[in-house]
Amino acid sequence: MWTDFPMTTVAFIGLGRMGHGMAGRYLDAGFAVAVWNRSKAKAEDLIARGARWASSPADAAVEADAIVTMVADDEASRAIWLGKDGVAARAKPGAIAIECSTVSYNHASRA
Repeated sequence: MWTDFPMTTVAFIGLGRMGHGMAGRYLDAGFAVAVWNRSKAKAEDLIARGARWASSPADAAVEADAIVTMVADDEASRAIWLGKDGVAARAKPGAIAIECSTVSYNHASRA
């Protein structure tokens, strides 16, 4: 059972068609989920189901055991992870980074 895994808090960043569905599955499985997207409107139903709205990718990462990103491309991924309010600024040591975005091999291998 997923809830037996020591990970309890998930940050989900990028709520397009696939990301939204994936974030919802974490909620369904009983995880605490923080969500961020450029448009808060895409998160409203997840928030209504118990997700915490984060003010930035960095805010989403606070206390997250796993950070999942699902964004459009290398540039968006780089900004999410390494930008001014990026995940790297606030992720806790030992957090699992899960990149599900459509990124190039070069971008992924630099991480």
